[in-house]
Amino acid sequence: MAIQNTTALKQKTSRQYHNLVDSRNHIETETIAAAKTLTAGDSGKTFFINQASAYEITLPLMSAIEAGWNATFIVSVVDTNAVTIANNTAEDTIVGIVSYSDTDSSNVATATSESAVDEIVFISGAQLGDTVRIVSNGVNYFATAQAHDAAHITIS
Repeated sequence: MAIQNTTALKQKTSRQYHNLVDSRNHIETETIAAAKTLTAGDSGKTFFINQASAYEITLPLMSAIEAGWNATFIVSVVDTNAVTIANNTAEDTIVGIVSYSDTDSSNVATATSESAVDEIVFISGAQLGDTVRIVSNGVNYFATAQAHDAAHITIS
């Protein structure tokens, strides 16, 4: 359904209006199970990660996107293979933090952070629902990761 202007909305019935609002809240999704290079057109998507094989997802070059480019990655099929989300090899633009629900000896949940690095990895042992959200300001990719365990997602 196409996005419509205010004039068009005023002419719609209540049900049509609610259908339009519902369609604008829909998240575009895609399952990834093999190597993929993302593009500017992939902004806003949620990618479901299948760990049945090891592969790399390459982020677009900064020169190919605009500020606001974003994507979410969620482990939806767990297996023993690592899945890597990486910069294009010409850039070191990932800045990120991984928070996890493990606790240290003081029973406080902890986090790790990195800056100007090459990759994010869902490692063997990642669990269903481990998530990475990435947004760009046009200079860096800012990654926020949530995992069940500290070792499930690495940023390096």
